[in-house]
Parts: sequence; C-alpha cells; structure tokens
Amino acid sequence: MTKSLTIFLFLFLNSLPNWAQIHFGIGAAIHRYDQVLGLKVVKPLDYGSLGIDLGLGVERSLQGVLAPQLAFSFQAPFSQKATLKKATPCYALRYQFDFQNASFLDTYHSFYLGAGLAFGEYKRLSVYLNAGIVMEQMYGVLEPSKSTHFFLNPQAQISYFFGKR
Repeated sequence: MTKSLTIFLFLFLNSLPNWAQIHFGIGAAIHRYDQVLGLKVVKPLDYGSLGIDLGLGVERSLQGVLAPQLAFSFQAPFSQKATLKKATPCYALRYQFDFQNASFLDTYHSFYLGAGLAFGEYKRLSVYLNAGIVMEQMYGVLEPSKSTHFFLNPQAQISYFFGKR
C-alpha cells in the first residue's frame, strides 16, 4: 500500500505543469469516530480544485488508536460569480480511506458530498460540512471472517492554505 501510494503521489505531483499553482495547507476534521489533523495539497483549476489530504487521527471508539487517513477531493464554487465575494459558497466531492489497527484491522472507504464557505480574498480559509456513506470492513481477532458494514457519517472540516490563487 505504501509503495503504491508513494508512486501515485509522485506521478500526480510530477504531472502538474506549474508548481507555483500548487497550494499546501493544514486541516482538521471531526467525524463520527475520530478527529483528524492533516496536510493538504491542492491544485487549482479553472473550474475548481483537485486535492489530496494526508491525515492522522485518534480513534475514540478504540481507546485512542492512531488512525491514518488518505483522501482525494474536488472542490468548486457553486457559481463563478460567487468567487469575487469575501465568503464564497462551495461544494465538495471526496473519497476518503482511513484505517485503524488495534487488536484487529478496521478499514473505512467513504464517499462524501458537502457544502461550505471559503473565506477571504484568496480563499485560504474554508469550512465544509459533509455527509457520506462509509463502507467499514473489519478483519482479525474479534471477527474471524471479513465483516462489512455501511453507515452514514457526517463530517465537519476546516482548512487553511498557505498560498494565493
């Protein structure tokens, strides 16, 4: 998994034509089971932006187990006219993968749809509320066979980017 992720990130970042248009940032998310702090990389496009998040969270339901997270996202304003305002309404589509490894392996694959606001002249600060469907798969000691569950997961995110658009 780590080798594949490293190769993907290298190819993604290497394929971007203009490094000056990549924004790095930090973010925090709170959702059903854990809180996550992460690093964000965003590539602005004419109609929105593509992003990758690498995060590390703390799993509340498993007594503080670390929960690594990887997410891919697309974010865009609801209308192009709204981009000139100080607070721009936006939407986001997101695929997120996170896992915990306590006495068993617990993985989450999730798709989110969300809306939020980007603040400031350069839209560096953003706040999103997302709702997603999560597929949870558990492996290991607690359940001898692979078990799959689906549930809805609300999520709140706040991000700050270090760069101008």
